[in-house]
Amino acid sequence: MKSLKRAIVTTTLGLICLNVDLALAATRIKFAPGSYCGSYSGNFVRGRDFVLGLRRGQTLTTRNIGGGTQYNLDVSGPTGSIRGRQEGEDQINYPIPATGDYYISVVASTDFSNIEFCAY
Repeated sequence: MKSLKRAIVTTTLGLICLNVDLALAATRIKFAPGSYCGSYSGNFVRGRDFVLGLRRGQTLTTRNIGGGTQYNLDVSGPTGSIRGRQEGEDQINYPIPATGDYYISVVASTDFSNIEFCAY
């Protein structure tokens, strides 16, 4: 029983450390005053993590503005991973189920690319 409790505590602490590491490594997205959107340009080949504070009922929109670059996106928040809906060739909309920080992991097929994040 003691070893089971120790395993549970170790696993829980490991998950907490993973979340803290992701939060520290992620680039916080802040929109300009009065704006709903912001963009990021850079190297996404090895992956890049972002964090964005969103409210329940909003829609997070990601747009590929990198001209033909293929992206892999993973979005997760307070309730876990959320699935987006493809809207055209270069846009995905994610309905936001709960208020909190949302982590967006992006991996691209080319060294340099551009992505846009919008919250409506």
